[in-house]
Order: sequence, then C-alpha cells, then structure tokens
Amino acid sequence: MKTLTVALLGLATLFTANANADEGLTLGASVGYVNIENSDPGFAFDANDTGYKFFASYTTPGFLGIEGGYIDFGSPEDIVAGFPGEIDASGWNIYGVGNVPLTGGVDIFAKAGLVAWETDSIIDGVLVDTDDGTDLALGLGARWNSSDAFGLRAEVDWFDIDEADSVWMASVGFEFRF
Repeated sequence: MKTLTVALLGLATLFTANANADEGLTLGASVGYVNIENSDPGFAFDANDTGYKFFASYTTPGFLGIEGGYIDFGSPEDIVAGFPGEIDASGWNIYGVGNVPLTGGVDIFAKAGLVAWETDSIIDGVLVDTDDGTDLALGLGARWNSSDAFGLRAEVDWFDIDEADSVWMASVGFEFRF
C-alpha cells in the first residue's frame, strides 16, 4: 500500500510540473455518503450514513499542496449479533495533494496522507468499545473553479482504519480560495 501511495504522489508530481492550477489557501466543506464495513465474527457490521468534513488546503506554485481537516463519518447503524449496533467515528486528517488542471476551470487531484481517528462501538444502546489510531488515507477527486474565489468539488476518500475492513466516503462540497 505504501508503494501505491508513493506511486500516486509521483504521478501527480509528474503531471503537474507544467500545469496552471490555482495556488494559495482554500477553505471548504463537504457532505456525503459514508460506508463502514467490518467482518469480525463478534462484530460483523456493514452500514451507511451521511458524513461531513471541513478542510483547509494550500497549493504551491508547483501545483502540489497540503490539505488537512476534520471528518465526521456519521453514525452508521446495523444489526450486530441480533441487536441494534452503531459505530460513531470521526477523525482529523492531513494529506499531500497533487493537482492536474484541465480545461474550463476543472482540476483533478489525488491525495495521500494520514487520518487520526476515534470510534465508539455501541450495541443495544451500550458503549462496548472505544478505540483510536492513526492510519493511511487516500483520495481522488475533481473540482470546478467557477471564479477566482469559489469552487465546487467531488471526491472519494478511503481510510485504512484498523477497526474496520473498509471505510470510505463519497462527497460533494464547496471551497473558497483566498
């Protein structure tokens, strides 16, 4: 997985060497579909919910950037061992980002970094486990810059959280550039 991360960042660097993406500070927010799946025998879980995130990013003149923010994965609910179960998860993330500008104010981007996460596992209204950690996070997306100050974006993020087999979010949002 680390080889894939390095390869994605290397490709982003290669393709952005002569690009013309906007540079500078960006603040934004997104909302979207979150899926958390876990196949542990004692806590089999596969559910969806609505999540949201807030982010800040900075793009350099070389069209590489850094992005950080807060993400709330919602509180997906499923039946666990015959009882209603819920996972309440959130985290802070930081990414290295490579931007590739296209025509018409559209950019595509790839990002790789880390998520510092926390989870609460609840079965039948009782908190049964609290955990936290720091793991790999990857993302791909596109943004449309409608003006010098405002843009829209859509992206998919994947998180390698130890407590789950799969955690991902597909989201849409807006951003303001300064």
